[in-house]
Amino acid sequence: MITVPVPFESRLSVEPAWLDPNGHMNVAFYMTAFDRGSDPFFDDCGLGWDYTRAGVGSIFATGCNVDYRHELLAGDPLRVTTQLIDLSEKMIHLYASLYHDGTGALAATQEILFMHVSLSTRRSTPIPPAAYARLQAVLAAHAALPSPAALGRKLEIRRR
Repeated sequence: MITVPVPFESRLSVEPAWLDPNGHMNVAFYMTAFDRGSDPFFDDCGLGWDYTRAGVGSIFATGCNVDYRHELLAGDPLRVTTQLIDLSEKMIHLYASLYHDGTGALAATQEILFMHVSLSTRRSTPIPPAAYARLQAVLAAHAALPSPAALGRKLEIRRR
C-alpha cells in the first residue's frame, strides 16, 4: 500500500525578486508560493506538470480565497501544507497553509477550487481513472485532518 502524506508538505524560501517596495513579499508571490507548494500533491496524484506536458489534460484554477496573516521577508524559509477538502469527477477542492518555517508563524491560507480540463477542447472533462482513484485515497486519508477554521470564509467588511 502506498502511503498518503497527511497533509502534503513542501519547502521553499522567499526570493528577493518576490519583494515589493514595502520590503516584504508581494501579494502576487504568495500565490506563487502556494502554486509551487502544491506541486507535491499534484505530482503524487498524477496530475502534475509532467501530466500537463504530455498534452492530454491539466488542472485549471476556477476560484480562490487567500488570507494574509503574517509578513514575510527576503530569504524567509517557507513550509506549505496542502489538504484535499473535497473531490468530484471533474473538480478538486484544496486548502493550503503557508508558514514561516523558522518561527512556525502562519503567514497565509488559501482555499482553491480546480477543474480538470482537456487540453484539446479547453473544456472540463473527468479526471483520469488512475488519478481519480489516488485522489479518493488522499481524500479518505485527509478526512482525519481537522476542518480548517477559515474554510468557506465569506469576504466582508465587519460592522460593529
